[in-house]
Amino acid sequence: MTRRRWLVHIVFRALTHRRGRTLLLLAVLTLASSLATALGVVSASMRARVAEETKKYGANLVIIPESARIEVGSGGLRFGTIGEPAYLSQDQVLAALAQSGVKGDYSLHLKGTLSLKGVEIPCEGVDFAQVRRLSPWWQVAGNWPAQGEVLGGGDLSPRYHIHTGDLFDFAGGKGALRVRVAGIVTTGGDEDGTLFLDLKELQNQMGRPGQVSQVRLLVDPGKGSLKEQAARLQRHLPGATVKELRQVGRTSEELLGKVQLLMLLVTAVVLVTAGSSVAGTMGTTVLERGKEIGLLKAMGGSRWDLLKIFSAEALLLGLGAGVGGFLFGSLIAEFVARTVFAADAAPRPEFFPVAIGVSLLLALAGSVGPLLSVFRLDPVQSLRGE
Repeated sequence: MTRRRWLVHIVFRALTHRRGRTLLLLAVLTLASSLATALGVVSASMRARVAEETKKYGANLVIIPESARIEVGSGGLRFGTIGEPAYLSQDQVLAALAQSGVKGDYSLHLKGTLSLKGVEIPCEGVDFAQVRRLSPWWQVAGNWPAQGEVLGGGDLSPRYHIHTGDLFDFAGGKGALRVRVAGIVTTGGDEDGTLFLDLKELQNQMGRPGQVSQVRLLVDPGKGSLKEQAARLQRHLPGATVKELRQVGRTSEELLGKVQLLMLLVTAVVLVTAGSSVAGTMGTTVLERGKEIGLLKAMGGSRWDLLKIFSAEALLLGLGAGVGGFLFGSLIAEFVARTVFAADAAPRPEFFPVAIGVSLLLALAGSVGPLLSVFRLDPVQSLRGE
């Protein structure tokens, strides 16, 4: 029997001879590895779920221009400030999005007013395809506008007798604008009092080609916090302000962060406990195998041979526990996601190396102390039972 086959034979006989301790170590390492896997799978799945859920609430960031403001007053009296409408360059905003690396959907908006029979009506130029993606809760009675058509807010219908299918001549900007009302939109917000036109059509009417009043963004929270992404974008838009449009995205991030922190603390406790258990079990094993170690040394086995034997045992235990931990951790993640978050958490192969790495690290780290004692062990005293 060659030296290598002899060492392999000793390793497998040692593991099978002490089945109880082997199974205990496998169980401890599997539990630690499974919790680490479950933490990663649940975190990744919940980030995707949060990103999907926040889409239902629309944009989470908004870009607005910095308005020019002038203090009004005389002497020591101050009557407040007045401001003029400010606009953003559409091309500059799109270039900033590309340069900052902030990814997400967006919609461009231009606010203005048009006159109907001498009455000023708030209007807003939008790209209707973009609005449909970012505002899925809009309820439209009729059809979404085509070329030369508009969308009227729900409050405009009773106030100005604007109904689906009506033709109106609006005044303002460059002159008269004849459009047809394609539908009436109801949102429960300020949009109900606004007339929506095609963005390019309103830009031409107002003499503002390539300019917008604001840009609404729906960024992915999984690519970083809203605050971080807003700051990145702000650096490329010195003449604008980037703000969080609402608190839903931040609240979701905070909830996910608290769940991750809780699971991380539990996992850390289990990892420390598992490491201690491995160290104690391996130390007991070394003491029990003192005569065996002494005999191997007396027969010419070097300290490195003994190191290889115990390290191989730890590696085999770590590999086996890593595979089991990945499978068991995937089941735990699915259970937690279904019962706590009412979501699915499919197995993620990218966490397989994590499961293997955790179990190997614990197995080897827990074996450091026992391995040092093997180096210091005197074969004569071991054979005497001292």
